[in-house]
Parts: sequence; structure tokens; C-alpha cells
Amino acid sequence: MIRSRCTVCGRPAVYRCKYCGDTLCREHLPPDRHWCVGIGYEQDRRPGRIFNTGIFRIFYHNYSYILMSIIVLSFILQLVIPGYTDFMILNPNTLTSRPWTLITHIFLHSVQRPEHLIINLLVFFFFAPLLERRVGSRKFLLIFLLSGIFAGLGYSLSSANPALGASGAISGILGALVILMPRIRVYVFPLPVPLELWMMVILFALYDLVSIGAPDRIAHTAHLSGLIFGLFAGWLESRY
Repeated sequence: MIRSRCTVCGRPAVYRCKYCGDTLCREHLPPDRHWCVGIGYEQDRRPGRIFNTGIFRIFYHNYSYILMSIIVLSFILQLVIPGYTDFMILNPNTLTSRPWTLITHIFLHSVQRPEHLIINLLVFFFFAPLLERRVGSRKFLLIFLLSGIFAGLGYSLSSANPALGASGAISGILGALVILMPRIRVYVFPLPVPLELWMMVILFALYDLVSIGAPDRIAHTAHLSGLIFGLFAGWLESRY
């Protein structure tokens, strides 16, 4: 018996899913009850697909891992290619002539503050695959990119300073999850007890609200804008 809690409802778990590794109670063991990558897994295992065999299998139906790899690769390119960051960064003053930066800024992070990348990757690692399993890879990718774009637009309306980072897009992931799976239990350092996801998101949103305009070099309006789009995307998905 697995001495753990069900990923979905928090009740004692007695099974572990063979596809995704989630710990589950009897009610939520079927793949369609815990938003598992196992849904459609067998019929998708068709010969001739390079990304479904060998070392590439981890990326098949796992766009979240691909995005993490791109983010890390982009950070390396920032370190070794002069002008790379300047070409990709979001600058509200030049947005109309450089519209691609609404997307490219998502994949940049501060090279002077590497913790910026580390924190974003940690949050992304824990929550992005969960949303991808819930809505599917294509919808997940759409939510991520559109949240990042919406975050960039919201930030550009409130500041003239350049901005970079995946935080706005990740806020969109959290927004969608809080609608679709609000009772996920998460630990937030340094709190000694777990919070449900909706509680954590409210705390983060309030922090961003009260911190707008603070000299902390954090794009709080981007976080809030991405979160708003994520909430909207989650609401749309919950209707189907």
C-alpha cells in the first residue's frame, strides 16, 4: 500500500498510476479521472514517430519539458551571444516596431540574477506538467504563450522599462489550474502547513497588487495580466 495522498482529492492513496506516477485513491485511479498522460497513450504509440521512441519519449506529449529545455537553452545563448538579449527583450517603447518581443521575452531571464531563472523553472516544473495533463499539450502550449503575450501587453501599458522572463506566462498556468483544480495542496516556504492552490494564488495576487510601483525590479503588472488570462482560459476549459 502506498502511504501517501491522492493527487486529486487528498484522500489516502492506495495506488500509483503506471503512466504518470501519481498516487491515487480508488475513485481517481482511471486515467480519465486524474488527467493523466495515459489517456490515449496506447493508440498514440504508432511506429515511425521518432519522438515516441528511445530517449525522445520523455518529450512526447510533454510540451512542458520542451519549453523548459528552450528556456534553459535561451539562457545559455544570453550568456554567449552578444546582443541576443537586446534583440529578444520586451521594450514597451519599441513594441510596435518589434512585436515579436511579446513572445521572445518569455524565454529570457536576468543573467545578473540567476535566481530569476531558477525560481521560474521550479514553479514551472511543478505546475506546468499538471496543467498539460489536464487540458492536453496543444491547449497547454496555447495557454502558456497567450498568457505570456497578455502579460507583456499588460506590462507595456503600465511601464516604459524593458522586461523579460516567463513569470507572466507561468502566472497564466497557475490561473488556469486554480479554476480547473483549485484544491491541489501545495507547500509555500516558509509556511509549515500546505495550502490549497486557490489560497496560494490569492496570496500571490494580493502581493502583486500591493507591490505595483515598488522599486523591486519585478513586473507585478505582468504577473497579474498573465494570471487574468489564465483564469479566463481555465474558465473556458471548464465549460467543456
